[in-house]
Amino acid sequence: MERRDLRQKMLEIRKSLPSDTVSKVSREICDVVKNLDSFKSAKKIASYIAYNGEINPSFLESSDGKIFAFPVVQENGLLKFIQPSGALKKGSFGILEPETGIEEEIAELDLVLVPLVAADHTGNRLGHGAGYYDKTFATDRNSKRPLLVGLAYDFQIVEDLASNSWDIPLDVLVTESQLFFSEMSRSRVFMGEY
Repeated sequence: MERRDLRQKMLEIRKSLPSDTVSKVSREICDVVKNLDSFKSAKKIASYIAYNGEINPSFLESSDGKIFAFPVVQENGLLKFIQPSGALKKGSFGILEPETGIEEEIAELDLVLVPLVAADHTGNRLGHGAGYYDKTFATDRNSKRPLLVGLAYDFQIVEDLASNSWDIPLDVLVTESQLFFSEMSRSRVFMGEY
């Protein structure tokens, strides 16, 4: 299936999910993330504001001792991450963004929660198509890249997702029933074994 067609199909399914299902699955996934060593040791975390049925990472924000920053789309096609100090406003694509706050340097982030439309078991990710995360976390742009953790529903995991040379793979992928690590084809864990 072409990436464009897969994106449209997955977005339609995701948008049609009942809000109680989104909340239930999001909470389950966040509970798994809370138990990851990489999350426990992280101090500065880039998250996102869930939109159109995305896994909602807000259940993690009550974690003690952690600083959360949220993406703001810049004109140059990159993201900056802001620790909000006030209200959120609708930004690009109608997604809420911090209006004011402290910008966190990419190199200072320990972990990034990444939204996605689809992914495969090797860490390839299909986003919304603008490439903001790929551009922002490109290795030639960053001396130190934070751990990228994708949050997805089981149905968003596909067998094989063609990747482009500029695509930045996920380090960890969490669904409601599975946990994938980098080199994921060898490191898949079903939740019953976790």
